[in-house]
Amino acid sequence: MSKLVCKKCVLDSDIPGIRINEDNGLCHFCETYAPLSSQEKNEYLTKIEELFEQYRGKGKYDVIYALSGGKDSSYTLYKLKKDYSFLKVLAVQFDNGFTSEGAIKNAKKMCKITGSDYYQLTMEKEILYDTFRKAAESYDSFPKFAKYRASDICNVCITIIKQKLIEQAIIQKAPFIIFAFTAGQSPNPIINLSPNFIQWSRSLFKKQLEKIGVDDKDELFLLKSKVIENMGENAPSILHPLCLWDYSEDKVLETLLEIGWEQPGIADSNSTNCTLNSFACYNHLEKYGFHPYAFDTAGLVRSGEMSREEGFEKISQELSRQLIEEAAKKLKLNVKTSQKILTTTI
Repeated sequence: MSKLVCKKCVLDSDIPGIRINEDNGLCHFCETYAPLSSQEKNEYLTKIEELFEQYRGKGKYDVIYALSGGKDSSYTLYKLKKDYSFLKVLAVQFDNGFTSEGAIKNAKKMCKITGSDYYQLTMEKEILYDTFRKAAESYDSFPKFAKYRASDICNVCITIIKQKLIEQAIIQKAPFIIFAFTAGQSPNPIINLSPNFIQWSRSLFKKQLEKIGVDDKDELFLLKSKVIENMGENAPSILHPLCLWDYSEDKVLETLLEIGWEQPGIADSNSTNCTLNSFACYNHLEKYGFHPYAFDTAGLVRSGEMSREEGFEKISQELSRQLIEEAAKKLKLNVKTSQKILTTTI
């Protein structure tokens, strides 16, 4: 059977688990997609404002913020503080050993511009490299849907960030954790955590780490057990305000460049902060045969925040061989040198 491509987004029938309805030409995600209306977005924003008013001032910080130094996280921090200047924010940047110098510079600059406190989360690079290497060498270590959302390497990295942000929120008694996720990355703007869910998510990640051969007995990556024990009944909430705001990559970049954010100068079509991303995409394509950004991109196209043509262009751009080979060298892994490194073909 020949490959079918969804008429609305960028997903195709060659991706495992994707079904295209031959009658209407839509994937099952587009068939069931119901975007948030303008009224629903406004209602969510009103609810977030009410939560800010109700819970701010109860700890040293109101918000623990995930700041990569890339365009989306930088823009979200800027707009967040512009709209809610009263918030006390601790911006946490995880240096995973592949964070570009430009991203670190941008993150610190954005904190200065917005009056947010900056905290760099660092870990021993060799331990991180070993963990990312094991993730690259693993296969199907994460649940199927996680494989659709990101590469195995990025799933490990993102989950470390989530674990440590929750840890910081509990320690600082901050009621909110905020990520710069677009509508394509998170359709749910407000996620109320519970102590049981936090414990469950920690146990799940522990098993996933063990599956790739990592025993995190020192709790470098996992939320520390003692922190959970001292949490009590008040758990933080996770907010995704960016998925409620009007989003355009061009507009985001235009706004940032006007206030002093600088293009990081890394040749990666999918990341403005991480030099490991090209290798992570290459590794995912080698193992699973589809681009790890296909689902996020499809979500942006589906929600109207990106045109279908832009979506195809995004997941069809050639990956940077230089970045792939540099990352592979750090991870002590080999890269096929006989083929042209392309993300996908349409």
